[in-house]
Amino acid sequence: MKGSFSNQAFTKAKRFTLKTALFISMSGLCSAPTLAANELESVVLANSSLTTYNSQKYMQADDSYYFDQYSAQLIERTEKAINWYQEIVNNGGFTHLYNDELLELGSNSKEVSLLAQRLYQERDLKSNACDETICMFDKDIEQAVKQFQSRHGLKVDGRVGKRTFATLNIPAKEKLDKLKLNFYRITNFAGASDEQYVYVNIPEYSLRFVKTGDVKLKNNVIVGKPSWETPAFSDEIEKFVVNPEWRIPTSIATKEIAPKVAEDPDYLVKNNIEIRKNSYLDSQTVNPSHIDWDSIKPYQFDHFLVKRAGEENPLGEVKYLFPNAEAIYVHDTPAKQRFSQSNRALSHGCIRIEEPFSLAREIIKHEGETQTLSHIDSARDQNSTQTFHLDEPLPIHLVYWTAWVDENKLVNFRDDIYQRDKKALLNNNKQSVIAALLKNK
Repeated sequence: MKGSFSNQAFTKAKRFTLKTALFISMSGLCSAPTLAANELESVVLANSSLTTYNSQKYMQADDSYYFDQYSAQLIERTEKAINWYQEIVNNGGFTHLYNDELLELGSNSKEVSLLAQRLYQERDLKSNACDETICMFDKDIEQAVKQFQSRHGLKVDGRVGKRTFATLNIPAKEKLDKLKLNFYRITNFAGASDEQYVYVNIPEYSLRFVKTGDVKLKNNVIVGKPSWETPAFSDEIEKFVVNPEWRIPTSIATKEIAPKVAEDPDYLVKNNIEIRKNSYLDSQTVNPSHIDWDSIKPYQFDHFLVKRAGEENPLGEVKYLFPNAEAIYVHDTPAKQRFSQSNRALSHGCIRIEEPFSLAREIIKHEGETQTLSHIDSARDQNSTQTFHLDEPLPIHLVYWTAWVDENKLVNFRDDIYQRDKKALLNNNKQSVIAALLKNK
């Protein structure tokens, strides 16, 4: 049927965490021997040091268990990183940088020598030719700075300003604690039992589509600002809508739009917004002039605001729906310029995706429903709203990982944008598992 998928391409498995899976398949994961520094290629972990868990099904009694290779390798790499950063801490930590002047290509000073030493300690700089005397900021150091900035979510320009200096001066012990805390989160990743799934790492501002252990798609996203946090939870994408209407939440309608209508009675018309009487789907509308906009209080509104599909619709051309109590979904946005920002905690909680139809194409490609692409193109050309239902829902996981080792074996750290790490660390005495992980080995 047009607008629907018929192939049952998504295999559902009994859900349990990777922590459970690895416990079944091996014992003593956390008791693995500590790696010496020479067993690692810096922040790029050596291939030879990894244990690969092939995607496969394990049978126990009459139940079928699926272990995702991507998830298994993620936890293995993160554990290796914990061992390595523990060794850095044991050896005295990182060199502290006191300079606060801009360092860039061509800079020539003792501060550059200290910078090179610091970059070498995490092996962003592969070899350090600088001694304790004056050193030149060359192309190798610039490339090392860019890698450091990239894996810390900073603006990648190869220049060491105040923000990069501050990040370079984060103590090794603080990074170690962050890795341990996120190791706990990663071992409890719900996607470990899914053959294919979408996951969004909120602090990374990134979405991935994973199928049988391989990353098929990676896309930049925008997430909720600190005052409108994007929650971490798991659900299933059931459908996507081309040229969607925007059903404006009551919070935004009353706190942001109502004051604008009170000031400008033509605001709704100018912005292609209509008032629907009893529900978002109600065909009966209400005349804006019949409402006393000055008297509306937050969250108190008897009707429903809907912004029609169009170029200025904040949902853009497509939205992906996984119905949930938080009213969170993934959608396009007309404000493409915001994806160039390093800090992309900018939305009201929903997830904006940079290449909006890339996910739809991956879903369609793996379902084998190539004719659906023409239906999507037709809906876009005609500017008509059309819903495409997935025959079998696709799992989606919103996670909050501020430290991990990526598929390129780079150790990544991100800002704790919602202060969830801070809260977890403050409360770790009440959470025995986290407390145990944060203890020094």
